[in-house]
Amino acid sequence: MQRPLHHPRRAATFHRTGPWHARAAAALVGLLSLGVGCTGKISGVGSTGQGSPGAGGGPGAGSTSGAGNQGTTGGGGASAGAGTTGQGGDPYAIPASPPAATLVPSSRVARLSRQQWSNAVRDLLKLPDISDVDSNVTGDALIGFDNEGDALFVTEQLRKELADAAEKLADKVTADAAALARLVPANAPTDAAGKAKAFITSFGQRAFRRPLTDAEVTTQVGLFNQGPTLYPGVDVFKAGVSLVIQAMLQAPQFLYRTELGTAAAGATKIPLDDWEVASKLALSIINTMPDDALFAAAVAGQLRDKAVVAAQAKRLLDGQLGTAGINNFNLQLYRLGTYDLITRDPKLFPDFKPTAPAAMKQEVLQFLGWLFSQGRGVKDFYTTPVGFVNALLSPIYGVAGSFSSDPTMLTKVDLNPEQRSGLLTQAGFLSSYMEGSGDPDIIHRGVFIATRLLCKDLPPPDPKAMGTMIVESPTRTNRESVELLTGKGTCGESCHGLLFNPLGFAFENFDAIGKYRTIDHNKTVNAADSYTFDGQLKSFDGGVELSQLLAEAKETHACYVQNMMTYLNGREVAPQEQAMIDYYARLSRAGMVSLHDMELAIVTGDAFLNRLP
Repeated sequence: MQRPLHHPRRAATFHRTGPWHARAAAALVGLLSLGVGCTGKISGVGSTGQGSPGAGGGPGAGSTSGAGNQGTTGGGGASAGAGTTGQGGDPYAIPASPPAATLVPSSRVARLSRQQWSNAVRDLLKLPDISDVDSNVTGDALIGFDNEGDALFVTEQLRKELADAAEKLADKVTADAAALARLVPANAPTDAAGKAKAFITSFGQRAFRRPLTDAEVTTQVGLFNQGPTLYPGVDVFKAGVSLVIQAMLQAPQFLYRTELGTAAAGATKIPLDDWEVASKLALSIINTMPDDALFAAAVAGQLRDKAVVAAQAKRLLDGQLGTAGINNFNLQLYRLGTYDLITRDPKLFPDFKPTAPAAMKQEVLQFLGWLFSQGRGVKDFYTTPVGFVNALLSPIYGVAGSFSSDPTMLTKVDLNPEQRSGLLTQAGFLSSYMEGSGDPDIIHRGVFIATRLLCKDLPPPDPKAMGTMIVESPTRTNRESVELLTGKGTCGESCHGLLFNPLGFAFENFDAIGKYRTIDHNKTVNAADSYTFDGQLKSFDGGVELSQLLAEAKETHACYVQNMMTYLNGREVAPQEQAMIDYYARLSRAGMVSLHDMELAIVTGDAFLNRLP
């Protein structure tokens, strides 16, 4: 049998339009014509500083936002590696203090991601479920994390979808007396005009994530008062509320997170104001709008105090929404969305069940979440022989016991440390790559590790190699077939042989659903090889030994830090930030900073809370 050497990847796009009440739409046009187009700018506001951080592959490259599909981490202006920043040539020495924060050019106007929009709409309207509307607004075709602002625009298609969604959401609120009551301040005046203004002021502050200006209040009151004309026969208050909700859900001030504060002449940096801090903190950590406590801190002017910011950040991170935020990061970084596509021939893999991929995804999220909550660090990703299993996964791991068959009900178990050692020896990663014959895909296992975990920029395939097929034979092991085409003495030696094949060979002791094996095609499995980490060639035999080397390599930690900084800041890291990446990579490798504390440090740092003029 033959199988292709390379697999093409490409992105998806979106399309949907919906109905609109013509007269209400005409009333909203003036409010919504605020400079938002496919460039994603508001009134000509662009990025701070000069230039941009650069471009490159990211966690969702060639994927729809939130899916965490194909692509490579790293790229852009900075590259995670084994550098020796400021430590006299010792790549592992721990600095006495962190480097000075470096402000870099960043977008002052960043559109909410597809998931942030959905979460913010749900929380703004205080609705428990908006899936009936949400499902009709499709995602973005992105390269990178789904919240990287420079890649997010409002296209004409998306504008129509958002308009349709705004109308349906407004109807959803005004058709439910309890839902409508939740949006009206408890102390609102009883007269019609006073009640309308109280609603607009309260709802508008939450929608725009800052207090409305007097001019904005006047405009919204004028729109509210058109309700009886545009919706004759409808309750006056409901009609006005519907128009205001529709307008605000489509307003740039809701759809974009902004940093528009001004600074004194000659200032070298501009601190974000309380409302900007609240928005950035919430969207970065919990992937939605600020909650009531964070809004209260902004109202009180407390978010210029780093101690208060740190307390608020910790509160968010330690809550249920903080867990959801971490899951969103991990879902994309480790491309867990592609697990939904895993299928197997039951004749070849009788221990694989159709619902197993959902359990595999849940295992990764639960494992990483457990490490996070336990105060563990990056090293533990690769050194912890712990699994989370149910009846679908226990046969794959060879674990005996009574387990649930529900893909979401997993039990923490200790695994054989001679066979399992963290993330890369879990069934999900090992099942992600399979050739048509049922053999594991060595090449793409290796590519995942090189790009996602080490942030290596791989060269494009040689055009002459496109379409080249790996020829399989029952007399050769899977590794032997791959080496025949890409190993020593072949045209693929300098790329495959050095950059990623050895990483894939390490996991040949696992079949295409992640079961441990010692024999392949009636021959003993060979999972030994060597790879260069931090500039030094290291030998290993099997996935456990390779995982241990990854845990000790500073470039593994630097790659994680780079991805975390990219996600939390909503932009690619810049070359000027390499010193900070290197600093946290050293601490992480030494076990001196947990995943939890690293995230807190990033979102309370000067680079997060300030911008360039």
